[in-house]
Amino acid sequence: MPLVGVVVAVGAVGLLLAAGCGYALGLWLRVDVPWAAALSAALGMAVATVPLGALMLWLARGTEAAPAVAAAPGVAAPAGAAPAGAAMSREEFVALAEREWARSRRYGSGAAMLVVELDHWRRLVDQRGGGFADAVLQQVVHDTAPTLRGADALALFAEGQLAVFLAHADATGALDVAERIRERTELLDTSADGRRLRSTVSVGVAHLRPAHLHLQALIDDALEAVVAARTAGGNCVRAAPVERSRLDGLGSLSPVQPQRRARKP
Repeated sequence: MPLVGVVVAVGAVGLLLAAGCGYALGLWLRVDVPWAAALSAALGMAVATVPLGALMLWLARGTEAAPAVAAAPGVAAPAGAAPAGAAMSREEFVALAEREWARSRRYGSGAAMLVVELDHWRRLVDQRGGGFADAVLQQVVHDTAPTLRGADALALFAEGQLAVFLAHADATGALDVAERIRERTELLDTSADGRRLRSTVSVGVAHLRPAHLHLQALIDDALEAVVAARTAGGNCVRAAPVERSRLDGLGSLSPVQPQRRARKP
């Protein structure tokens, strides 16, 4: 019920309560003088003021608290979350993901890590320049961030890469988010020198499993999955665990060492 409606309803109840109290008090006093009715009404209003004041205070507090959870129905936004349309730094992202990973492990609520990589990043940098490549990546950020929930996190993770941590996510839900990011990126209108460029991404998905004894294990699985997506030709989604033999010779992609090795042009 809207707050205005609640106030009107509470006011009507207050008037009825005051009138009832005044009438009862008048009968109890058994007086029939001009000031008796006014006195009874005043005492009735005084009796009604305390519970009504407490109720109005409770409603006001509830109204102030409502915007804090509106961004993520049923899920509280974690402290340090970036505003819609923005990305965290990698340090902020890892710190938040550590907390959410620990919470998910403790309560079994599920979580997932996504690594989103802009396809042909190095070629884009070489042909159009680093500034244009960064602008394209920022377009992906601004397109992706509003689609996430308040408890999720998004960061510029490494060269040409975004990372998304999904709290309270199962394996199917994580794949759905990854596919949605891939599809939306295909529709982005990016252009240079008056020519439209088609942007695509490869997405690696790792859902939290008992084998992930620490956050880095989850991140490593997501990075291996994005390598598998890239080597499959890009513009696709791959989920961990990935057969390790397919990754031989591609080098380490741990976020501790963000430099890219053996990267296809």
